[in-house]
Amino acid sequence: MKLSVRLRGELFAIPCGSGAKTIQWLGEEGLRRYHKSKQDLNEDKNVIGNGTGDGEAVSSLKVNEIRKTKGGALLDRDDHIKDVLDDNDFVSIVLDNDHSSPVTGPVEVTYIPEQEPSSYKAASESLYLDGCSLTTDDLIKLGKGQYRIKLTDDSWNKVEKARKLLDDIVKENKVVYGVTTGFGKFARVVIPKDKLRELQENLIRSHAAGVGRPLTPERTRMLLALRINVLAKGYSGVTPTVLKAYVDAFNACCLPWVPEKGTVGASGDLAPLSHIALGMMGEGRMWSPDSGWADSKYILEQNNLTPIVLGPKDGLALINGTQMITALGAEGVARADSICRQADIVAALSLEVLKGTSKAFQSDVHNVRPHVGQKLVARRLRSLLHSETHPSEIAESHRFCERVQDAYTLRCCPQVHGVVSDTIAFVHGVLTIEMNSATDNPVCPTHSLLCFYIHRESEPMMYY
Repeated sequence: MKLSVRLRGELFAIPCGSGAKTIQWLGEEGLRRYHKSKQDLNEDKNVIGNGTGDGEAVSSLKVNEIRKTKGGALLDRDDHIKDVLDDNDFVSIVLDNDHSSPVTGPVEVTYIPEQEPSSYKAASESLYLDGCSLTTDDLIKLGKGQYRIKLTDDSWNKVEKARKLLDDIVKENKVVYGVTTGFGKFARVVIPKDKLRELQENLIRSHAAGVGRPLTPERTRMLLALRINVLAKGYSGVTPTVLKAYVDAFNACCLPWVPEKGTVGASGDLAPLSHIALGMMGEGRMWSPDSGWADSKYILEQNNLTPIVLGPKDGLALINGTQMITALGAEGVARADSICRQADIVAALSLEVLKGTSKAFQSDVHNVRPHVGQKLVARRLRSLLHSETHPSEIAESHRFCERVQDAYTLRCCPQVHGVVSDTIAFVHGVLTIEMNSATDNPVCPTHSLLCFYIHRESEPMMYY
């Protein structure tokens, strides 16, 4: 068996044979490998160097704790590895020098990576994406990890066809913004062919400038799924192998570090999408359910994935878009719809307790003023209140009372709640269009002639 052992930010693959050795041996082996990896930084082999001339004495480094990275469970040093760990598990080693003092502050581990609580279970059902038919409900389910992603055959054909057109542009030395030229002020600077890959990689590194806590795994999955869906339209010109790597990373739940803050908003989600691409390049940090946060290159390797290699325009294809703001908007509208339904249930309960009548919600009443949301709320209230199919004892108890009509706040719930329902439906429609739209600069609107326009702006999302 083989284990991935993390010590002071370094990750070591340690073969453990049959697993008959002890956890104590694992800790000592991890420390030995860490010492070996640092020897080249200092001439004195008895000192752990840091490249600055300072260092720690090897004799002062002792293992304090050995924990499972996932969940942080403390491992007993006398236990056999095979009895408490599985093949390919992640383990974190904490040294005495790295354990904070209980006198000066709370006892906490310095070098165990941050953990996100997770009950993630790999999905068995697949959802086919084509860039045209994704719904907000499906996106929420993708975020929760309920589906794997596959692309339709038609989508793959479009992606390959668009990529061939781009490759032909490069071969023919045509000047196209972002493909064979620089960006912004450097749009008129033609880039040599041998620098096109470096151009795209530097674009990603320079724009991966977000700050703050990382997005939750659920939101990162939504962001990643949305970008895959947009690329599946075949209008971005992305290299097929790069798109496949995105799909494979989603299905393996390998999620790059995407800070919460940093999107430009009205000018596209360049920073968040750059952080996704940076992780897929094997740089920065990445999260998986088995390892927690670790270096991207190790997470990819652990899941038999390889870092992406960017070709001409690939960097632009991966980061020009509105997927962050759209994903969060989809989450928000789903919550709003749930609250709206709950409000209708509360209204029905209130009317029942206050001994109101459901006659104000009859369909004939609302057909003469047929706002969609109003009729929808009235129908919900009718389904929840007294009817011949589902009679209510409370309603029967005051059928012959002398009240002429209920209070305005009760009888006009469909009119008031209906406006909210209409607004949610409108925003839902805007989001659905945006989720299935090409948002690139440049973008290729046809496959017979390569034309370029700009569609990365987020104004539809910002205004609504």
